[in-house]
Amino acid sequence: MVAKLGAVCSCLVLAAACAADEEDIAATPTPTTPEATQASPRPATPGATDISTRGEEVETLANTVVRQVTWEDGTTYEESISDLVFRTAGKPDAGHGHRVVARWLGDTRWQVTIFMRVVDRSTEPDTVTDLTGEFYYDEERDEFSAANGRALLALTGRNPCPSDQPEPDYCPLDKEMRP
Repeated sequence: MVAKLGAVCSCLVLAAACAADEEDIAATPTPTTPEATQASPRPATPGATDISTRGEEVETLANTVVRQVTWEDGTTYEESISDLVFRTAGKPDAGHGHRVVARWLGDTRWQVTIFMRVVDRSTEPDTVTDLTGEFYYDEERDEFSAANGRALLALTGRNPCPSDQPEPDYCPLDKEMRP
């Protein structure tokens, strides 16, 4: 009796599964024209992919290109731009993280921002400092130039702020840049 009941239940489950499959198959439309059976490519947005790809390339370049800079104290550093920005904090042993973002300004010009967080664990509590290096990058000339004081310090080794007449476009070091 139990075996018969198990067989009946198995048949009911199998029948229900078959019925569900038939409903799914019936609900799926069948192409009726030759055009419907051909795969049609998705229309591409002209330029959007190109700008996105170029932006990623600029971000990678800003994160990896090595510059040699002699600072005011005579020390020469040969490091990536992001490492030079980190060096401007003056805390070589502090942990840090960074993110590079490129924004297209038009033609071949980009605004490149290096966001950095420096955590000095030698203090109690930890001292957290957020730095922003702003640069311009020209694809035609393959050249980075400073857009804020922190970037100028990273690229030249010269702090534009401590003099009697600080450079207004670059002080304070982390002044926000406006497009």
